[in-house]
Amino acid sequence: MVKLKLDDVPTWSEVGEFLDRIRTLYRKKEISLRDFVLMSIYPTTGLKTSELLLIRKGDIDFQNGVIRMGSGEVGREILIMPSILPYLKEYAKDKRGEEKLFDLSRRQVLNINHKYTKMILGRRLRVAGWRHAFALRVLETVHDPAICRRILGQKSSKVVGAYQQSLQKNLREELIRSIGG
Repeated sequence: MVKLKLDDVPTWSEVGEFLDRIRTLYRKKEISLRDFVLMSIYPTTGLKTSELLLIRKGDIDFQNGVIRMGSGEVGREILIMPSILPYLKEYAKDKRGEEKLFDLSRRQVLNINHKYTKMILGRRLRVAGWRHAFALRVLETVHDPAICRRILGQKSSKVVGAYQQSLQKNLREELIRSIGG
């Protein structure tokens, strides 16, 4: 079985609080549009840093609110939350179709993530933590491992199985706490 590091995954309510705070910081002009868009995409798409850095303006279908990643059997569409789409459109407006959305190194992206997670959540969150939180939320909501696997772009069902085990363990612990046993 696949072993995932899920000990520091933010809860979905923490994700919501993070998104609210990052939006407030942007509206107060305390952070750049680039950082706001970047830090809004991570928790709401489940993208890996390598995938995020591959996105070109031409990969984004603004009309349908999706990012197209890959092609053929391994290709998938990543939904962009409607609340983020106008900001993404604004950020990308001066970029050419084949131009990368984020002209940053992997290290720069990780530093941006660490900066804002430390500032807002009070701890440095690994980028994988966003992906895990997103995956757990999708699985909680959709209940279909095959669909979750496709949404996440996972080749193997073993990773989704590990998420399912984590959800079952959390549910069991929550039930025990609520009953008082």
